[in-house]
Amino acid sequence: MRSPYYLAAAVLFLAYGCGGGGGADNPLRPVTNPNTPVILTGPIDRIIEAQGIWVWGSAVNKLCQQWSVALHDQSGWFYGTSNSWSSADVYVLKAPQSPLSVTAAENFEYEKSSVEAFEGDTVFFRGRNGYYGAWYIEKIDGQVGAILSGTWYFKLDGGGDFTRVVGDSDIPIEDVGGGDCFGY
Repeated sequence: MRSPYYLAAAVLFLAYGCGGGGGADNPLRPVTNPNTPVILTGPIDRIIEAQGIWVWGSAVNKLCQQWSVALHDQSGWFYGTSNSWSSADVYVLKAPQSPLSVTAAENFEYEKSSVEAFEGDTVFFRGRNGYYGAWYIEKIDGQVGAILSGTWYFKLDGGGDFTRVVGDSDIPIEDVGGGDCFGY
């Protein structure tokens, strides 16, 4: 009878391709697909200021935020974790920089209070849950009951590199009603 260590050694031998680290053709070694999205994105389609709690992300991990108008047809306030209607601290990347050019969002100096962002800017979010997201602000219409339109981004792997492959999400940004963001 063979030792139980023989079986373990045989499995390791096969899994790692005779000690050479395996290869792409080895079915026991996971191979990552470089085309797998690590950033989800979707439209921000006319969300109203100071109404509802807006949630976006993956099916498992999400970020939560509410915004309000600052300057008529120009800018808005975005809130950090010192406010109950935010699950993330905030940072503004000024236009014309693309959010998809950011390699290390974790190095930004995030605010716990609030930041003002203008059309063309991108607001980055560092969630209490360790995940990162962003809102690119295309348009702010109006004063009272202002509407924001743009694009949202969410990092699936929790890191701050936004230059990786982007995939469209089938999970829309959604209004989960009033209340707070403590569950996110």
